[in-house]
Amino acid sequence: MRTGKENFVLGAISLVSNELNTFGEDCLEEITFKQWFLLMMISKMEKGEKSVNLIADFTGTSRQNVKKMLTPLEKKGFVSITGSENDGRALSVELTDKTYKYFFDHDGRIAKATERLFSAFSDAELDLFAMSFKKLIAALDEEK
Repeated sequence: MRTGKENFVLGAISLVSNELNTFGEDCLEEITFKQWFLLMMISKMEKGEKSVNLIADFTGTSRQNVKKMLTPLEKKGFVSITGSENDGRALSVELTDKTYKYFFDHDGRIAKATERLFSAFSDAELDLFAMSFKKLIAALDEEK
């Protein structure tokens, strides 16, 4: 029955999500895995001013969630949040030198851990994984 498989997949994704957070936290210090991921996503955005709203759109989350995650990152010196030059109501976010140093200092450790995590999968299996998740993300976007 397909519903049973769908329920299994939803449950498995939930469990994997929790385990991935633990995995990520073991690779990092000072910030959480979710904070690190947010910083990485911001670094992948196009050049130019990055408002909280643009970051929320880019990461597929709410403005409130992004702001909530950015506040402690600003206190720790990973981001600078200022008023937007283009829109007086918007907040502009910039990654600091501390963030880029953090990426440099932790990239090797994260890459090795990720390699170990996915070592049991063939390239074809990883391609299938990626394709399946892209379809799931697209389906979730359609539900919004």
